[in-house]
Amino acid sequence: MGKEMAAKLYDADGKLKPFSKWVDEVKPISTHHVGPWLQTEYDTAIIRAHVAADWREFQRNKDILPNLRWMPTTSNQPESSHRAYWLMKLTLPVDDPFWNEHHPGDRWNCKCSLEATDDPVVRPADMEQTKPQRGLENNPGKDGHSFSDNHPYFPKSCKHCEFYKQGSFKNRLKRLFTDKVKDCYNCPFIDGCIDRFEAKRPLEEKAFARKQEVKDQNLMPKMDKEPCSSVLSGTLNRTNKVRNALLKHCHHDYDVDAAIYIWNNPSDMKFIRVSPLGEEKDMSLSKNIANIEKKQNVLHFVEFRQYEFEYNGKTFEVKLALCQNDYEQFYSLKEK
Repeated sequence: MGKEMAAKLYDADGKLKPFSKWVDEVKPISTHHVGPWLQTEYDTAIIRAHVAADWREFQRNKDILPNLRWMPTTSNQPESSHRAYWLMKLTLPVDDPFWNEHHPGDRWNCKCSLEATDDPVVRPADMEQTKPQRGLENNPGKDGHSFSDNHPYFPKSCKHCEFYKQGSFKNRLKRLFTDKVKDCYNCPFIDGCIDRFEAKRPLEEKAFARKQEVKDQNLMPKMDKEPCSSVLSGTLNRTNKVRNALLKHCHHDYDVDAAIYIWNNPSDMKFIRVSPLGEEKDMSLSKNIANIEKKQNVLHFVEFRQYEFEYNGKTFEVKLALCQNDYEQFYSLKEK
C-alpha cells in the first residue's frame, strides 16, 4: 500500500500534487488513516524524497565536499531526538556507515537537514545514537525506498504475508530451506502478484466499461418480485440494487454479457444445489462471522441456491440468495 500511495504523489507531468488532491486520490487505499496521520505520512514522504535527492548531490560532490554536517531543524515545535546532533555540530564523511541508519527524516515529520562541507570531522566519543522510528530506518538516498520494509505497511515476516501465502507450495518450501530473510522490495511473490494484477487490469477496464453501458442503456431492467418457474421459490426479485450486486461479481466483459442474458432469460437456469451461508469459509475468523451476520440480519438472506446456464458456448454458475420473505435474487456469477 505504501508504494501505491507514494506513486500518487506526482501527476502525469511529474509535478507534486497538493495534499488535498492527493488525499482524495488515496482514500480508497487509506481508509484506516485519520487526517493528521495521513498529513504526517505525506509530509514525511516528501521530506524523504528531498533527502534522497540531496544524497545524490552529496555523492557527486564528495571529492570537494567530503563531509556532511547535521543542521538544526526548521520546525517551530522541534522534538529532542536530534537536538544533540546539531548542538555538537556532528560532521562525518559522506560514506560513513552512520548515515546508513541515521539521517534527517528517520523520525516522522523530522525537518532537520544535512549540509555538505569540507570542514573537519566532528564525532564526539560519548555521542549517543538515537534510534530511528519504525519504517524509517533506511536511507532513501541509498536504497531508493521511501520507507523500509519494517514499516507497518509490510508484514512482520514472510509467514504473515498474504502474497507469500498465495505462492505455490513448491516455491514456499524452496524458500524455507534456502533460509532467506524478509526482503519485501525484492520479493518474487509480491512481484508475481503485481504482474498478475497488471495483466488483469485491461480485462477489468473492459468489464467496467461494459457495466456502465448496462446502467446507461438499461440492459438489465427492474422487475420487482415477479413469478418465475425456474427458481425454487417461484418468485424472482430483480431490482437495481440486485443488479449492482450481481455486476460487482462480474470480473470480465463476457461475465457482464452473461449476466445481461440470464437477467432477461431466467427460464434458462437449471437448479444444481443449495449452498449454506458461509460454505467453504473459515468461520473461526471474526471477519467471516461478521460477513454472515450482515447477510442474515441486514440483507435478510436465508441461504444461497446455485443454478447453471449456457451462454455463447460456455457454462456459467449463478448464485441466487433466498431471502426471508421467500423470494430469490441474483447474487454472483462466474464461468464454470
